[in-house]
Parts: sequence; structure tokens; C-alpha cells
Amino acid sequence: MVVTRLQHATIVIVVITVVGLFGFQAVSPALPGMRDALDISTQNIGWVMTAYAIPAFIFVPLAGLWADRYGKKIVLIVSLLIYGIAGGLIVHAPDAMTVFILRFIQGIGGSAIITLNYALLGDLFTGPTRTRLAGWLGAIQNVGSSAVPILAGALATVAWYWPFAMLWIAVPSAIHALFYLDETNEQKPTAKGGAFLGHAWTHLASRPVVETLIMTGGFIFVGFGALITYLPLYMKDTFNAPEILIGVVMGARAISGVFMAAMLAWAEARFSQRSLAAVSFVGMAVSSGIVPFAPNIWGLLASSIIYGAAFGIVRPMLQLKLLDLSPPDLRTTLSSAGTFALRVGQAISPVAAGAYLAFGTYEGMYFLFAVIALGFAVYSFWAKCLQPGIKSEPK
Repeated sequence: MVVTRLQHATIVIVVITVVGLFGFQAVSPALPGMRDALDISTQNIGWVMTAYAIPAFIFVPLAGLWADRYGKKIVLIVSLLIYGIAGGLIVHAPDAMTVFILRFIQGIGGSAIITLNYALLGDLFTGPTRTRLAGWLGAIQNVGSSAVPILAGALATVAWYWPFAMLWIAVPSAIHALFYLDETNEQKPTAKGGAFLGHAWTHLASRPVVETLIMTGGFIFVGFGALITYLPLYMKDTFNAPEILIGVVMGARAISGVFMAAMLAWAEARFSQRSLAAVSFVGMAVSSGIVPFAPNIWGLLASSIIYGAAFGIVRPMLQLKLLDLSPPDLRTTLSSAGTFALRVGQAISPVAAGAYLAFGTYEGMYFLFAVIALGFAVYSFWAKCLQPGIKSEPK
């Protein structure tokens, strides 16, 4: 069987979608063991996640502009190599500071990875096919979100640092992209220099794009601090759960997430995006709010499954919204803006949750994040970007 160039490009999209998950999902089950082995306080352990997210403030916008200006392939290959090598070297990190530094460098490489999968999707596919494949990418992300924490939890049971060995897979992924990814389908911008930057800014600053970015950062903020970073620690401190069981609970959200992401095209054909966004944020509020009432670790499965369903809808839907708002020559730029919003949420949320825990309780933190999620549910009813057929409307 001969594999076509389009099929090879699709494989690249799928591979980088999975590899991009390792930046957080492979790390989460390792946090309790890392905290104890490297003597990191519970309030500061969130910096392991934040150190990875911080570089996005600079490199996500740059990666998007470079990819649209000079080509996605070169940016992707360099990003994968930095991501895999820096992340893999954490296996040998002797102390917390080394972990933080390597996570920061890894974050530089990771800044482009979860942007380019959807940007390449936008280059290669259109219409219902794009929506259907975006849903399947969301399903793959959810399957990976299930499998990766379980595998990482098993590895962390042996030693806290073994999950980071999984990151070396990014290196052969870069080699595959080098030989099998081409850029013949993308539209290069005709504007040069400052004109190109001005062209990009007029679309980035439009109200529909800004609103989409606010909601993108919002759903990550709600879920990432309370339900991704600190839920493993809550399970360890409250129920003394082993790492492998933590991985199972953390991965359980993929059960509903895969189903909902795969059904995205069906859902968008029957319900408005406004309704889907509102329901997703309400689901996140319920997921966070029920954590303090769980009688045992198995009771947290309900929280994980509800969160997975909400995530499976809202993440691919908002990523597709950015593609719909993008001119063909700015797909990576606007996708990178979405990644930037994700990284802002990922950087701020763990630190905010840790700051609250410095004087508050786990229970109060989960209630607070539930209230924030409800606020975004209300906001989704007001957002202009969720109107049918809306464009970026550059000024």
C-alpha cells in the first residue's frame, strides 16, 4: 500500500497532537513523587507546570508569525527537537532548579506544537471534513489524555523521573516530519515586514477573535489548576492514593471526552455554538464543585468524566472557531494566539491555585474554580464570536 503525501501529512498532524500532550499529561502523575524526592513544597509544585507554560508569552506569538512567514515545517521540526531533548533530560535532573530550567526550555519548543496541528489541518482540509477531523483530533487528544497519565503513573510508581523519558519520542517525530511533511498546500502571505505585522494585528485585535481567546484561556484556567495540577495532590493528601491509581482517575476523563469530541460535527449541526460553550462551562463548574463531596478516590471519577465531556466539546470547537476567523495566510498566527491564551491559563492557574492553598483549603479552592466556570458560562451567552457566520472584521 502506497502512502500519499496527504496521508503522511495527516500522520504528522496526529503524531504532534499526541506528542504535544506529554508536556503536561505525562508530568501530572509524577508531581507527588517529585514533590517528596526534590523537597518542593505543595504551594510551589505548581511551578513545574508554570515553568513550561511561561515561554509561551513570547514564543507562541513568534512561532505563529514565523510559521506563516517562513513555513510551518521548519518551525515544527526545531520545536520538536527542543521539546524532546529538554524534556527528556529531566530524567537526569538532580534538583528542583534544574527541573524548572529544563521545563522552561522544553516550553520554548512546546510553544508551537499544539498550534501547528490545527494550522496544518486548516491548510489541508475545508468545510465539514475539517470539522469532522478536528473532532477526531479532539478524540485523539482525549484518548492520549487517558493513556498518557496511566502510563506515566505506572512509570512514576518506579521513580518520579521516568515519565519524562516519554518525551524523547519527539525526536523521531521531528525526523519523520523532515522527510514526509511538505508545505505545498499553505498560502504564504503577500505582505512583507511591517505590512504583514499590521495585517496580522488587524485580525488579532478584532472583537470575535479576542472573545474566542478569552474563552480559550478561561476553560484552561478553570480546569488546569484545580483539576489537572492539584487533583493528583488532593488524591495523595486526602486518600493516600498510589500513583498508578492517580493516573487511572486522571485518565478517566477521556472516556467522555473521546465520545464528545468525536461527536462534535453532529453536535454543531444540531445545537448552536453558544449553547455548546455554555453547557461546557457549566460542566466544568459541576466537575470542580463535586470534588469536595467525593467520599473516596473512586468518587472523583465522576468529576473526571464530567470534565472530560466538557473539555471534549469546548476545546476543538474554539480551535475551529479561530480557523474560521482566520484568513488563509494567517492560520498559524491566529492558531498561535489560541495557544497563547491556553498557555496564559496554564501559567496562571496552577500558581493561583497554589497561592489560594497557602491560606485556604482544597475544598474552598474547588468551590472557587466552580464559581469562575459559571462566570464563563454566563459570558458565553454574551460573546459576539459565537454568532453564526461571524468574521474577524479587521478595522
